[in-house]
Amino acid sequence: MEQNNELSPLVFSRKGRILIVDDMQVNIIILRQLLSKEYEIASALSGQEALALCDSFKPDLLLLDIEMPGMSGFEVCRQLKSQPDTQEIAVIFVSAHHDEEQQVSGFELGAVDFIHKPLNAVIAQARVKNQMQLKRQSDLLRFMLQQEARRKVPS
Repeated sequence: MEQNNELSPLVFSRKGRILIVDDMQVNIIILRQLLSKEYEIASALSGQEALALCDSFKPDLLLLDIEMPGMSGFEVCRQLKSQPDTQEIAVIFVSAHHDEEQQVSGFELGAVDFIHKPLNAVIAQARVKNQMQLKRQSDLLRFMLQQEARRKVPS
């Protein structure tokens, strides 16, 4: 799949997209209830399903459980960050562990934040909102730079 770095003004008018990945359906339900008023939500119960959904749903942010059977969240993140089409997707790991070593590993893989289980609604919403605002600002800056570059190219 060829990456398209062109940004359309439509990107700025749509709701942000979040992919929630957790092998426990109850965690997906809780996060969906917290976030669905503000964002488009898709969900996956496995790492393999998440990777496939990234191609079609094109999320801005992944809320990614670390411990899942089959493919861990760390492996999902590693694969996302290794592909040009998905490397810009922000990843927030969701974990029941408060292990500093695990957090360091997550950040080294390219995660932008962690949310701990059991979920605190205010903290989860704030961390998601912050990352979505950063994504929107980054997209806007890229769009403005593209427009500026077009104006400088002689016809």
